Amino acid sequence: MLMRRGLALLERLDFDTSFRVIFPNGRDAVYGQNEPVFTIHFKTRRSLRQTFTKSMLGWGEAYMSGEIDIEGGMDHVVRLGFTLQNSIMPMTAMHKLKYALDVLTRRNTYSGSKRNIAAHYDLSNEFYRLWLDGNMQYTCGYFRSADDSLEQAQLNKMDLVCRKLQLKPGELVVEAGCGWGGLALHMVREYGVRVRGYNISEQQVAYARARQRRYGIGEDRLEYVLDDYRNIPETADRCDKFVSICMIEHAGRGNYAAFHDVVARVLKPGGLAVIQFISRRKPAKHAHKWLEKHVFPGYYNPTLTEFIAPLEAEGSPLHPTDVENMRYHYALTVKHWWDRLEANAGRIRELYGERRGEEIIRKFRIYLAGGYADFGHGMGTLLYQLVLSNGADNAAPLTRDHLFADEALERKPVVTPTAAE
Repeated sequence: MLMRRGLALLERLDFDTSFRVIFPNGRDAVYGQNEPVFTIHFKTRRSLRQTFTKSMLGWGEAYMSGEIDIEGGMDHVVRLGFTLQNSIMPMTAMHKLKYALDVLTRRNTYSGSKRNIAAHYDLSNEFYRLWLDGNMQYTCGYFRSADDSLEQAQLNKMDLVCRKLQLKPGELVVEAGCGWGGLALHMVREYGVRVRGYNISEQQVAYARARQRRYGIGEDRLEYVLDDYRNIPETADRCDKFVSICMIEHAGRGNYAAFHDVVARVLKPGGLAVIQFISRRKPAKHAHKWLEKHVFPGYYNPTLTEFIAPLEAEGSPLHPTDVENMRYHYALTVKHWWDRLEANAGRIRELYGERRGEEIIRKFRIYLAGGYADFGHGMGTLLYQLVLSNGADNAAPLTRDHLFADEALERKPVVTPTAAE
């Protein structure tokens, strides 16, 4: 009965791309008026049932296990999934309850955050090195031209962040969520500042420290600290600048006031902070279920209002001074990641074994294709760079000209680290 209802819903689906479905019994059907752009092959009845009872969560799990195959544009498939989930295919009550109970195990307590981060970022440094840029930037690049390489776009992004921070030699910068350390290293080498970066991923911190040693940079200039951002201490030499690039998604809903308190506590009066985060157009009751369970446990993308609401509370010293939406830059970034993931699929299978490697490839295909579809088609997910000042800053530049005057983001030579790095 449930599957018959699901198939009937496909018949009247208002979707702008035609597609073909092959069912477990070998029967096939085309939905839409034109030539199909992609084909979904349900290889088992269970995969069909999971799709119609657990929506995108069930479809994603069936694809990861190999019970569904896709031919054609994966981003179109994910767009179809979004359309179904948001209109005609809610999860059943039983599966909603089970998922809600699962979420409780992924709350962002101190220990929970460490488990959540390790589940994604500690897959292995070698895995991410296969498809990220040479500086291991796992965040949105900045494309001064759509033809920029991934390396160039990530270099542009790092320089843009540094210009927005108005870095000056000798300043102390604190970074919350420093990833594999590329931005911190760039700030030290190119702008002459001191950086203290915090991260709870053991593999990322180990990689960052090893690269620091290869460049011969002492801890008096660069320090990677294996600790939670909530433990960043207020020191006698409060930092001049503060930066956090796409860590907020992992903080979890309800923790934004605590994050802003950390910034206000460790940043000097008059200091600047740049916060970059993936956002959404409208608040949601929960994160995307498949993504939260299988890719980013415990994540939530806040709306701009949700994130800055604590700054409107009486007594907050932080002032938003600049907001930039970089939505389409992320679509371009994800497309590069997708291409590199596909090009290295064989190597990934060698790393993890055929079965586990294929599951990881399929998981990241859904994730990256979903990102490209969402950011590329404006389906509701955004990406902001937000500049904050600790107190009113009358000395700030009156315009944004300083970001690009005299080619502030000039085309520097892109140096790709060696495989050893």
